Amino acid sequence: MKVSTKVAVCMCPQWSLESPPLSLGMFNSTLLNCGFDSKIFDINLKTAKVCNVEEQQELWSATGHFLWTNTHSFNERIVPRFNKDWENFIEEISEYDIATFTTYFSNITVTDYISKKIFDINPNIHIFYGGPYCWTSRGDALHYRPWIKVLCDREGDNIIKELVMSYNLGNGYEKVKGIYIFDDQNQIKFTGDKYDVVDINNISIPDWGDLDLNEYAPFTYNKNPHIPLQGSRGCIAKCTFCAETRIYRYKTADILVKEIIELEKKYKINNFSFVDSLINGSMVQFKKLIETLSNLIENGTIKSLNMGGYARTHKDMDDKLMKKAAKAGFTWFSIGVESGTPKILEIIEKRQTREGIEQLWEACWRNGIRMDANWITGYPKENTIDWLVSLYFLYKNKKFIQNVPAGQYPAGMHMGAPLDAYRSVFNISDNMSIFNDWVTNNLKSNYINRFYRLKLTHLFLKTWKIFFSGFRDVGKSIKYINFHDKKSVFNLDEFKDWKTGYNGTFWTNHDNFKKHKIFYKVKDENYNVPYLEFANIPEDDEYDSSVNIVDTIKMTVRNEIRSWCWLIYQLSGPFDIEVEFEENYSELNIDGARLVSNFKFISTLDGNYNLFIKTKLKVDDTARQTIYIQNDGGVYENFDISFEDNFKDSGNMNDRYDNENYFQKKYGIPNYIDTMNIEKYKLNLKRTKLTGKY
Repeated sequence: MKVSTKVAVCMCPQWSLESPPLSLGMFNSTLLNCGFDSKIFDINLKTAKVCNVEEQQELWSATGHFLWTNTHSFNERIVPRFNKDWENFIEEISEYDIATFTTYFSNITVTDYISKKIFDINPNIHIFYGGPYCWTSRGDALHYRPWIKVLCDREGDNIIKELVMSYNLGNGYEKVKGIYIFDDQNQIKFTGDKYDVVDINNISIPDWGDLDLNEYAPFTYNKNPHIPLQGSRGCIAKCTFCAETRIYRYKTADILVKEIIELEKKYKINNFSFVDSLINGSMVQFKKLIETLSNLIENGTIKSLNMGGYARTHKDMDDKLMKKAAKAGFTWFSIGVESGTPKILEIIEKRQTREGIEQLWEACWRNGIRMDANWITGYPKENTIDWLVSLYFLYKNKKFIQNVPAGQYPAGMHMGAPLDAYRSVFNISDNMSIFNDWVTNNLKSNYINRFYRLKLTHLFLKTWKIFFSGFRDVGKSIKYINFHDKKSVFNLDEFKDWKTGYNGTFWTNHDNFKKHKIFYKVKDENYNVPYLEFANIPEDDEYDSSVNIVDTIKMTVRNEIRSWCWLIYQLSGPFDIEVEFEENYSELNIDGARLVSNFKFISTLDGNYNLFIKTKLKVDDTARQTIYIQNDGGVYENFDISFEDNFKDSGNMNDRYDNENYFQKKYGIPNYIDTMNIEKYKLNLKRTKLTGKY
């Protein structure tokens, strides 16, 4: 029996630098309270500290994780750059009895590299993996790694205590419930469900030991150190893309206030970031928290606070409540807007309306609270018209939009989440994939066109000077752009010179509103036009075998471009543009695929236009191994989807149908009407095995 077990609590890059990881503080506090010798190793922070500002901005940007997770860039760039810096950590941690690692998709590659090096030095060390990667990517996480003793895909507050106590007593881990271990044949073994639920009102307040929390300050938006808070676990919502548990638990407002006061007193920091999936799941406790904090600030018990977290729309999240929230110290909320299309909001099971989103957007803006509008592009069943309706929603509300976290991936699918468990509901194929990513049965939603749609979404935000996170350098893809209306906002010097990276969204600036009110007028949209006939035709969920598979994929990419050009024209007037995208799909760790696409759109004041598209997708033998296509009852592995597209189109943007009912008579209900049909797309799916556990 060991007298004092030494535990290293570790976090590897790449992960957020805006605050010390909550998991490290919580585990460290739990272990110290049990009398164990625990030390935090935030290798993520220390790695960033050896970089210059340019490296930090690139490697820890919203899209920087591609460089850490792609096999080639990791081996050719990351390892040579940081190998020496990691040696001291590896040496020190190897002297511990146990090393725990919090894993995410963005840091699993580095975690594997460092933890294996530690094990090579000390084969007697016991290495534990936990964290979101273990439950959102279980297919990979549960693969045998000879250097790992334990994997945990459940909440680890009590489990970590039991594991370290079992080690201390020399009892092994078979009797610790809720973990995965490996037997003598290296086969994965689950020790059984753990039924004692953690009461989060009784968990220890985080303790970050000897970490200097001021070291995180340079990486925050206001250059002050932030402390992470957890007020709840799980979520009351049922979003079909999400792997979060639907079992919601929350701390009372009184407990949270006590924790805030204690942490502020201990660390002399008044900036807090809630890490909850949902801080207003209990509106009763949320309102009480706001009321209590505002009173404490008013009477001087707390000097001031700066806080924010993830929340959702609610009828009570209005101007009155946001005024109180601002007084209590809330300066930002991150809201899962996801889409501006009624149909897609129903398919997501978002249980929110566009009106509710707009209410909260304006209420936050009026009270000086930043509302981040999280956005998903390319959701299952999102067709071209759905996408245009969503982009128009952003345009319409640009006055209130301070930030759109627009994603580095199009809509993804977590194993075990509703999108995966109920694939047929969403027309997602059971056995087809492109680049190991989902496709619909009709192949009209595939990673090639979804990623292109994502890039064009970012380009739309960039063009309209709406601040967003994602591919911020997407503007470099524009070779030239010219707007013909000399009185257009796009020809205003102040607009052209506006830097969203420094100044935020052009439209939310009060001075801009006072000086340029004329540009804030919202244009109406009409989707019932000949140009969009191709996009309005109702889609069949099944694959059309009369169309070549490669042609189907080629057409999906072409139609993204055609639609985007139409929307920009409608909102900005006649314009000319040339755009060139180049993509190698490194974000999916794909080798041997390359898409180069160039399009030119030229239009005149009388509405005439010419569109030229040249797109080439080249997929070699290596990339084909990630493609599985089904046709006529057979499944084709290593399918070659390479194509070249040389497309030309011309016409007049002012063309209209002689009879407004022409389309419906010819094709039936057009997509622009269908996208507003809330009742048709309502869902009420049951919890999955993944989302129904703690």
